[in-house]
Amino acid sequence: MSRTSMMACCLCLACALSACGPSDEERLAALPALTRAHILAAQEQPDCVRVVDAYVLRTRSWNATTYFVAVSHSVAAGCGFAVLHVDELADPLYLGERKSFHVELDPSCSKVTEELQFQ
Repeated sequence: MSRTSMMACCLCLACALSACGPSDEERLAALPALTRAHILAAQEQPDCVRVVDAYVLRTRSWNATTYFVAVSHSVAAGCGFAVLHVDELADPLYLGERKSFHVELDPSCSKVTEELQFQ
């Protein structure tokens, strides 16, 4: 099989797998109401969420389908957001290493100023 054919085959497989996954609405519907409300509230602040998404990509290289961004109480003078990994949301008794974390953004939502790990 030529290199081009192999790459095309891999691309088709990746597209097919992503098409079979649950939609954001389906993933949201499976969450507790309060968690869902915090995620939806974050989506009302798209500029802040874009900054958080860029931070997650740069620091974790996570795909956007592996986490949700939710509003969270600020611990400083900025804006607080929780980055909730789907592995932990799917299993409340998740025993693996904690992946979810909290980020603080400056008041203008232009940059992440602090990251805090959940305990």
